[in-house]
This record gives sequence, C-alpha cells and structure tokens, in this order.
Amino acid sequence: MAAKDNNSLVIWLSIFVLFSLGFGVAWYMTWSHSDDLRRQLATATDAETKSKGAITELNGQIAALSGSIGRAGTPDEIVETVKTEIAANAGNGAAVPPSLGDALLKAATDRDINVLGNNDKNSQLQAKTAELANLVATHAAAMDSMKKSLDEKEAALRQKERESDEQLAKLQSELDKTTAELREAQDNLETLRTETSNTIADLTQERDRQREALIDLRRDKQRLEGITYERPDGALTFVDQNALTCYVDIGSRDELRVGTTFSVYKKQNAGVGRAQSDKDIKGKIEITDILGDRLAKANIVDQRDDAPLGSGDPIYSPLFWPGQKLQIAVVGMLNFDGNPGSDREEFHRIVKGTGAEIVVEVNDEANILGKTGEVLDPAEIKNRITSQTRFLIVGDLGDTSTQDAAQREILNKIADYKEEMERAAENSGVYVLNLASFLDYVGYSSKSLTYSPTKRFPGSLANGALSRGVNATRGNRESSAAISGAFSTRRQKPLVSTGATSKLYSGEQVE
Repeated sequence: MAAKDNNSLVIWLSIFVLFSLGFGVAWYMTWSHSDDLRRQLATATDAETKSKGAITELNGQIAALSGSIGRAGTPDEIVETVKTEIAANAGNGAAVPPSLGDALLKAATDRDINVLGNNDKNSQLQAKTAELANLVATHAAAMDSMKKSLDEKEAALRQKERESDEQLAKLQSELDKTTAELREAQDNLETLRTETSNTIADLTQERDRQREALIDLRRDKQRLEGITYERPDGALTFVDQNALTCYVDIGSRDELRVGTTFSVYKKQNAGVGRAQSDKDIKGKIEITDILGDRLAKANIVDQRDDAPLGSGDPIYSPLFWPGQKLQIAVVGMLNFDGNPGSDREEFHRIVKGTGAEIVVEVNDEANILGKTGEVLDPAEIKNRITSQTRFLIVGDLGDTSTQDAAQREILNKIADYKEEMERAAENSGVYVLNLASFLDYVGYSSKSLTYSPTKRFPGSLANGALSRGVNATRGNRESSAAISGAFSTRRQKPLVSTGATSKLYSGEQVE
C-alpha cells in the first residue's frame, strides 16, 4: 500500500512540475515593456531566476522520479510509457484510466479484491490442507497396519520357507536314493534285455529251424503211402437204392447244411482226402433234409456200378468241418463242369452252400481278393493264409507260352501268387489240393451238357435193366433185336437175352 502512495505522489508532482513550467513560459511571454513590465520584468527576472532554480530542482526531481520509476525520456514520454504499462500490467482488460490517480485507485481496488480473494482461497487451501493432513494421517495409520500385517506374513513365510527347505532336502535325499535304485534297476534291465534279446534270437533261430523241419516232415508225410491227414466226417446209416436216397449220422449238432455234398468211401480205404485214395471213392451224396442232431437225409448223386453205396460207408468233404467255419484259399482258373467259360461262380456257390468261406482268392485277372471281394496287396497273402485256413485249392494255371502278351502277363502273375500262397500254406500247415481232387472229395457231380469218352457217361440208358438200383424190378430185359439201318448188312442173328442177372443185381453188396 505504501508503494502505491509513493507512486501517486510522484505522478502528482510530475504533473505539477509540468503545469508550473507552462505557467512560467506564459508569464514570460506576456511581460510588459512597461515600467510595470520592467518592474514585472525584474520581478519576473527574479521569478525566472527562482523558476530556473525551481526548474532545475524539478528537473532534478524528474530525473530522480524517472530513476525511481525506472523510465527515461521526457515527462510526456514517461507518462505515455507509464500508461502503457498500467494498461498492460495493472488493468483487467478494460479501458486505460484517464489519469494516474484513477489508475492507482483502480489498481488499489483490484489489489484489495485480489487480497480478499487470496484470503478466501488461502482459507480454502488451509481447509483442504487440514483435510489432506487428516487423509495423510489416516493413510499413514493404514500403512502402519499393513506394514505390521506384512511383517507378520513375511515372518510366517520365512517359517514356511524353512519348513519347505527341510521337506525339500528330505525329498531330495529320497529322490537321490530312488534315482540310484532306478539307475541300478535300469542297468539290470539293460542286462536282462540283452540276455533276452540273445535268447529270443536263439529261440527264433530254433523256431525257424524247427519250422523248416516241420514243413519237411509234413511234406514227407503227405507223400507216404497209407497215411491220411483227414478223417471221415460221418458214415451212411441206411441206403435205399430204389429211391436213390440214404441217411447219415451227422446233423444239426454238427451245423450241417442242406445242399452240402460228400464223397462216399469204401469201408476199407487208404485214407480219405488223399490223391492215393481216389480209387476208394464209391460215390457222391447231397444232403436234402436235416432230421435231427445226428441224422440227415441225402440223395445219391452218383455211385460206381461195381461198388454201390451201403450202410457203414464213411463220408467226407473238405468243406465240412463240424462246429467250425471252414476257411480255404484259392488260386488259378476254375473250369471244371465241361461247359465253356469260367465256373468260378459255381465254385463260390459250392463253398458258401456249406457255410465255408474263401479268405483269399486269386481270380482269372490275377487280382488278389479278400473275404468280401476287396482287392488285397500281395503282401497280405501271408497274413490271410494262417493256421485257421484248412486248404489251399490250386486251379488251372493256364498256358504261359501263349502268344497273347496280356494273357501271358496275367498267367505269370497267377503263377507267382501261387508260389507265394504255397509257401504261406507250408508255413501254416495248410494242405494243398488241386481243383479236381477237391471237387471229388466234396462230392461234386458235373453238370456238363457234353460227353467225353474219357469220362463216365453223365446219364442212365434205358436199354437193359429198367433200374440201376440193386433188387429193383427187372421187368423184361430181352432185346427187341431192332438194328439201326447203319448196321443193316449184319448177317448174324441177334442174340436173345437169357434172363440171367449179374451178381451186381443179385441183392448182395459188392465192395
């Protein structure tokens, strides 16, 4: 407040000095030349002298004032400069006050207002400061509480760490012990593995040697006379030659199926299912009705004229395996009924009719097929022919010298597959049969529509006896003596039947 009063005094003093100067100048200009003017001049001269002194003093004061306010220049320049600074520093954006007094008054008023505002703000600041101090104190108390809790938890954690270190040391000791035991066990295991590997190698070598020996023994066995590898499946219990029917001692208990065919052997035979015993086959039958657990009815499909079927004759089929599903393998072309074309479908019908299944088959196109007809890789042959497989049936391998390159390639593949299948059969103890023997053993009767002189006639002639059955009604066996025109030049009188009957039809059974 004292600083502002001093500033006002300086400003007023400056204005007064300026007015005094102006007045002195005016006074000097109007001085009369009259005596009065002289006297006034003298007086004025004295006044001038005094004024000059006053001016000098005022100039000194102005200089001192200029130095005080920190501004240089003429009074007008100082005034303008002060006004400009007042507008810039003491004003509030309103118009510049017209006088220094007004500016000082306004500045004082603004100062008082600012002081009051600052006092209010200071009061609010003190209140906020007190509130903040309270918050700081509360926070400090909370921090102290948290620090105390943290110290307690840290102490508990250190205790747990000590306990954990003790447990860890104990576990580490146990782990080291277990590791040592494990290392020892691994060493023992490695030793055992080495010994086992050596043993396995020795056993494998011995097994292979014994397998080769077994294969050789099996091959020699099949070559020996009087030794069979199959047993009869059953026997005839009753034969009706008039109706060409018979009964067998197998039935539903053996899972026998209608349509299964059997070959019939002599009671005294060299063994069923062998090529050497083919001459012992007397005929063939086909099951027509299952009558009980151990009884079934069959038709006589074929029988030898010199050895009709009789009770007690053993029956056999390579496709019948009581209580089990027979598995067979097939390779080669299947042509057996004498008619043109492949008989593979007929072969499948024969096999499936007995409940058997073909586990692997090489067809006429040299494709390897599985149970459901899926195409197999050649590497699968050894996996399909196992100890569960009973027979490997070998059909016609064809003529590999044919000029047809495509057909020759197919036949060569079939021959290669046949060799692989025979090796697999030898390793698994599977019997190898040619197609003709297999069909004879199953009791198959050809459906050929043509006749070959090298085979038995596939029908019965009406000439001679009225029936091929033993003890059948003979009727009139005398020939009519009618001769074909092709033999009309015959001179000898035709022979007349004597009515004598061969022992074949005397009622006795000939074996």
